[in-house]
Amino acid sequence: MMSTDGVSTARTEAVETAMGDIRRIEADLGVTRTGVMAIRDRLIELSGRRELFPLDDFPAPAPDDSQTSFMYRLAQDADDRFALYAQASRGHVETPPHNHTTWAVVVGHAGAELNKFYDRTDDGVAESHQHLVEAGTGVAMLPDDLHSIHIDGPALNFHCYGLALERLDRREYYSSTDGEWKLFSSISGIREARAGLRC
Repeated sequence: MMSTDGVSTARTEAVETAMGDIRRIEADLGVTRTGVMAIRDRLIELSGRRELFPLDDFPAPAPDDSQTSFMYRLAQDADDRFALYAQASRGHVETPPHNHTTWAVVVGHAGAELNKFYDRTDDGVAESHQHLVEAGTGVAMLPDDLHSIHIDGPALNFHCYGLALERLDRREYYSSTDGEWKLFSSISGIREARAGLRC
C-alpha cells in the first residue's frame, strides 16, 4: 500500500499524463462527437486507477452543510482550458436541463449519477434518453448538448471540460417553473485539490 504522499504524487502524475492525452485528442479529432467520446474513454481509464482516488481524499459535504456536493479541482491549464474536477456528493443533487458552451465529459468512480438528455423544442425541452454513470462508464457532450444530473446517494465522479467552470458564464438552463431559458451563474467555491495547492 502506498503512503499518503505516494498516492498524491502518483495521482498528480496520472492526472498530468491523462490531461496531456486529452489535449492531443482534441488537437487531433477536434470538438467532435468522436473526439469527446475518445476523451471520455481516456478518463474512464484514469478513473480505473482506483487506488489513486480514495474517497477520504475527497469528502462530500456533511449532513448539516447547506451544500450537497463539492467540486475538487484536479487539473486546470494556465489559460483556464482543459479543466478536470472530482465532484463529491452526499446525494440529493439535481440540476435543470442545461448546456455547457464547451465540450464536457462525466465519468463515474463511486456511486451513481443519472444523466438525462434532452432535445430543444418550441415549448422548452423533451427528454431523449438517459445514462446511469457509474464506475467504468461515462457520458460525452458537445457544447450545445443538453443534460441534467440526478444523484440520490453518495457519489464521486470526474467532470472534465474544455474550459474551466469559473469561465462558463453563458451556460443556459431551462426553468420548467418559469417556462423559459435562463443563464446559469458560473461556478465558484471550487476546492483546490492539485498537489502543492490543496487547501
